Parts: sequence; structure tokens; C-alpha cells
Amino acid sequence: MKPVLIAGFALLVGAIGWLAIRQQRLERRIDALRVENARLSEELALKPNLSPEQFHAASQRLEKAGVFIDAVENRLTNASALLKQLQTASQDLGGPSRRRPASGAGSQAGYPPPISSSPVFIEGPPRPAVSSHGPDGRLLQRDWGPEQLVGPPNTHAAGDIPTAWAPLSSQGGRDEWLQVNYDQVVDISEIRVRETHNPGAIAKLAAVLPDGQEVVIWEGVTPPTEAPADTGFAAPAGLQAQSVKIYLDRTRAPGWNEIDAVELVGRDGTRQWANSATASTTYAEPLRR
Repeated sequence: MKPVLIAGFALLVGAIGWLAIRQQRLERRIDALRVENARLSEELALKPNLSPEQFHAASQRLEKAGVFIDAVENRLTNASALLKQLQTASQDLGGPSRRRPASGAGSQAGYPPPISSSPVFIEGPPRPAVSSHGPDGRLLQRDWGPEQLVGPPNTHAAGDIPTAWAPLSSQGGRDEWLQVNYDQVVDISEIRVRETHNPGAIAKLAAVLPDGQEVVIWEGVTPPTEAPADTGFAAPAGLQAQSVKIYLDRTRAPGWNEIDAVELVGRDGTRQWANSATASTTYAEPLRR
């Protein structure tokens, strides 16, 4: 294959991968909006004695949510159509043919088939860690961002809910990690992790000392459990720190492994919630605030 064709094919493969991730994001956004719309409708039904002003405000919120859902669905339709065009173009350039799933298997009406039956990883420079705070020091407000690990739990049900951190992709390996930081240094007694979607991926916890050295608190396999799960990990005596790093082996629990909060318990009885967090990846859109 000529160098120009090779370069063009590489660009098309990259575009296909980006559009596939974008399509997944739009689908999740629509699901979250529909849940919010249903909640607003229930609130209206449960409050029959609303004043005219309150009813008008609630109705406007429902109308705006409906308009936004329509707009996102249009974006999803356009992304799906463009993804099909790119797949066809990659095959025209000599790319490998893709097996289409049988009718009704592995696809939904109106959406293109999966790009392949297994994840495709495009090599590139390592991604920088993602912070819960912006360059100006302000706590960000993105769905599924590492900022969702800050503070006490606010995801009170199991499911794919935007008030918990989620990794970039639903398919991952053994290299995902989170680091949570706290106000005070304590002699650590226990780390309590709240998993709200697809629990079971936690493989190791380490205390991060002021010099950056990591001391393993726990390493192993957590027993099967249902979300939401609050799992405690006991620390060895004499370990003082105010940062904890959590390593995930995402091959153990397929799908988005979502975590809502991490509590640091001291031997003096103090309990702290994280004041900042960083993650190896996040599903949050980089520009969403």
C-alpha cells in the first residue's frame, strides 16, 4: 500500500475510534436526560397543589429537557451516519473487512454494528492524569469526572449514574487508577470505597506518602457483590498519610466500573472524605464544566 494510502487509512481508523467513543457518550447523555425528565414528571405528579408560578417553572424545565434530548438525538443520528461512511471508506482503502452481526444480534435498529467483536486500541502518547480541579483551582462540575469522588456519597442507587466517577471506556485493562487526597494526615485504620456500578475491579490500594512513595495497604480480589457496595480495606498499623491510590483490574468486572466516594478512617476515630482526586482516565468530556 502506498505511503499516502497508509496515512489516509491510519487517519480513518483514528476517526472511527473517536466517533465510536463519541456515539457512546451521546447514548449515555440521552439516558441520563431521560432519567431526569422522568424524575421531574414524578415531582409534578406528587405535588398537585403547586402554585401557578411553580407549575410554570417546572413545566419550562420539562420542556427544555425535551428540547435538549431531541438535539442530542439528532447529534447521535449524525454521528452514526458519519461512522458508517468512515467504515465504508476504510474498506475502500483496503482495510480489513468487518463481519456484520446477524440480524438482531449485537446491534440495535438504526445504529451501525460494532466496529469489531473485541476492543481495538490505537497506540499513541500516554494520556495525562485527569484532575477534579481546573487550572484555576476550582472544583469542576462534569458528569462522571474525578470530581465526583470529592466529598461524601451522593449516588444512592446502583447504575450508570453521572454523580459517580467513570473511566473513559467500558472496556479496560489492568492499568486504571484513582488517587484521592484528604485534608489531614492520619494514622490510617481503614479505607472505605463506595462502588455504584459493576463493582469488583479493585485490585490494590496504596497509601501515598509525602515524598510520593507508595505503601501497599491491600492487594487481592474482592468477593462478588451487588452495587451499590461499600467495601472496607483495613490498613497495617503505623501507616500515616493523607492520600490514597486505588488500582483497578477492569478485566475482573466488565463494563463501566463506577466509584462514588472514598472515605479515609483514622485510628483516632476521625473520618474524612476526599477534597480532590485525579484519575488515569475519565468519561467526562474535557470541556464540560
